[in-house]
Amino acid sequence: MNYRKYNTSIAQPKLNKAECMKIPILSPPIEEQIKIGEILSDWDEAIEKTQTLIEKLQLRKKGLMQQLLTGKTRLKGFSGNWKEDKLGNYFTERKETGHDNLQLLSVGRNGVYPQDTTQKKDTSNANKSKYKRICIGDIGYNTMRMWQGRSALSEIEGIVSPAYTILKAKENTNPVFFSYLFKLEEMIHKFYRNSQGMVSDTWMCKFKDLKIIKFQAPSCREEQTAIAEILVTADKEIEQQQSYLEQLQAQKKGLMQQLLTGKIRVKA
Repeated sequence: MNYRKYNTSIAQPKLNKAECMKIPILSPPIEEQIKIGEILSDWDEAIEKTQTLIEKLQLRKKGLMQQLLTGKTRLKGFSGNWKEDKLGNYFTERKETGHDNLQLLSVGRNGVYPQDTTQKKDTSNANKSKYKRICIGDIGYNTMRMWQGRSALSEIEGIVSPAYTILKAKENTNPVFFSYLFKLEEMIHKFYRNSQGMVSDTWMCKFKDLKIIKFQAPSCREEQTAIAEILVTADKEIEQQQSYLEQLQAQKKGLMQQLLTGKIRVKA
């Protein structure tokens, strides 16, 4: 339907009430209107319930992280006090360059992914000889934004901007555990305190600053792994529900297109 011919405004297009009343529309019988409303309400209810469930799962994950990553709650089969240690005893810095044949990656809050799969403008240099290699199991973080929690575990190999610092896990380290640990507010605050610079826009947490940060954690890699597996499972549950939510939203959009235009009729 062309609404422009009902526009009485000379400047910005708009419709007043009187003009809206003149617009002809196709409308089903009242009984069919009610039935269509009931169908769409069912989808709205399912969407709302799924959104509520996702919020509860996210809160549960946050609680699990707070309990498991700080040692307040211990898993069955593990005992002994956690010890204070430095991050430098768990990671080295990967500073490999000259791999410009590898795919260009971006590091976001939620993961490491190919640059060409994002809608962000490619601002990378044409000469990528100084770009850093990141491997599967490495943790990459924005050197100037670590105090904002800008770090992620990589599940793919590629190269990233020199603006990132790449952490390579030592043998006693489960990088998945630490990728969650680095998201804790307590740890982010430590990154904040150890960042160097005159103003926040130039604060940097280089590896030399990060490696001296002390924290409480299990030195036993097995316990790190057990904790990481629980948190990975929690993330998968959230992802499943988010995927289901997207399906419901797409289904509702499709139903509206079909039912509200009369392409599909329903029995009252």
